[in-house]
Amino acid sequence: MKLKLPTGREAALVEGLRFCYDLSETDALILFELLKGGQYTVDDLTKKLGLSKATVNRSLAKLMEAGFVSRSREKRAGVGRPRYKYYIEDPEKVINKIIDDFDKCSQSFREALTELLRSIRAQRGQK
Repeated sequence: MKLKLPTGREAALVEGLRFCYDLSETDALILFELLKGGQYTVDDLTKKLGLSKATVNRSLAKLMEAGFVSRSREKRAGVGRPRYKYYIEDPEKVINKIIDDFDKCSQSFREALTELLRSIRAQRGQK
């Protein structure tokens, strides 16, 4: 998804996610896939997106840390390592969180620029 910036330049949504959350393109790709719904194992995502297991695991850990993704232990008979299913419980809630956080990022920049303007005016002896 491309956005038109005030300069006329286009930017991808992933650029905002990278800026606000330090998410990579791969992290965003996995996030967007999970936002579609359903539950996926690491193997499912690896096959579907053509990524390595290590890459998928790293991205899922980052997305869980950000509070976007949940996981549940898969019910399995027998022995072996536990497998997990990853999912987004409420996609609307996640998207609204991102919107709110983008607003907070914008507000932080607004406040910093306002402070810079005050500083410049003070140096010039203006109000």
